[in-house]
Amino acid sequence: MVDVGIVFRIINIIIGCMMVVGGVFVVFGGGFPSFIRGIFVLIFGLMTILFEFRLPGKITQYASFMFSFLGRGLFYIFIGCIVLDYYTVGIAFGAIIVIVGIVYCILEFFSSRVSVVAPSNMQKDTFFESAGAATGHSSGVGVNDRYDANPYANTATNFGPPPGGQPYQPQQAYTGGVGTGAV
Repeated sequence: MVDVGIVFRIINIIIGCMMVVGGVFVVFGGGFPSFIRGIFVLIFGLMTILFEFRLPGKITQYASFMFSFLGRGLFYIFIGCIVLDYYTVGIAFGAIIVIVGIVYCILEFFSSRVSVVAPSNMQKDTFFESAGAATGHSSGVGVNDRYDANPYANTATNFGPPPGGQPYQPQQAYTGGVGTGAV
């Protein structure tokens, strides 16, 4: 029996190659905006291929959407629509990329019913391992546990407590002595 994870990996590699070729067509589509879009499609195609062989920790922090069928499907639809606009080969590759993206989006919601398991490089556990390696967190607990241990890590400034060790406590707002006649 064929391992479904291998099939998904091969599909993702083929889609990545189609992105690279489609990106070349977009680069030569004419004009500076097409050139910039094409460069991005090339980079995303190479990133898609790279993710099938190796998961660079720093990149996975910012590309967590690649670790689910829905995220990858929406990504493929977006890139496919960019490629869809240039030349016959670009239109064909763009349409295939969009179709695979739609199938991935559908699999997100029906994978448990048809017992389809995403390949290891598209699972959240792999994301946490890879992102943990990028942040230097290797204690064996999830990346989110690291932030939960530090109550100041999720603040907007992320500077931690002040030097005295006690967090800042806002003062009660002066209400003007409600009902006392104070102004």
